[in-house]
Amino acid sequence: MEIVVGTILTIVAVALLFVIIMGIFFTIDLFFELPYVGAQKHRIETIMKFASIKKGETVVDLGSGDGRLLYAAAQRGAKAVGYEIHPFLIGLTLVRTKLKGLTNNIWVVRQSLWKADLKVADVIFVYAKRVTMPKFEDFIYKNAAKGTRIVVNTNPFPNKKPEKTENGIFLYKV
Repeated sequence: MEIVVGTILTIVAVALLFVIIMGIFFTIDLFFELPYVGAQKHRIETIMKFASIKKGETVVDLGSGDGRLLYAAAQRGAKAVGYEIHPFLIGLTLVRTKLKGLTNNIWVVRQSLWKADLKVADVIFVYAKRVTMPKFEDFIYKNAAKGTRIVVNTNPFPNKKPEKTENGIFLYKV
């Protein structure tokens, strides 16, 4: 009986510690220029529709978070590259990538997204606060190849007209 109670208490303590650590992680994350916010499932469907990914294309996710857009792109045959600086989110992405059998299609680069190589991208995913969108717009249009499709979640570019918009998702082309 004591062993069962001890085991249950240990599991509860570990779970509580995990919740506290995650709470601290996400609270601190709110103060970054680009906090982590996972894309909602219904938006992922629209994002993928707008991206029109063809097998073998390269998709770049600027601030890839937990990798949900990388998985969706890789499952459509893309080489998916995520730029992320948070080690926990990178680890989570890599574990899920292995579990989903997508290790040959997904890469996560631990560096600032502002150093991303956009010339290789056929498609770029962007999700950021409204205040950061002018900086993203400038960065992408200066560094991406002509014809690159840009799919923006929630906050549109301030100075460009989208080719298409639906469900809070915006499609642009360089």
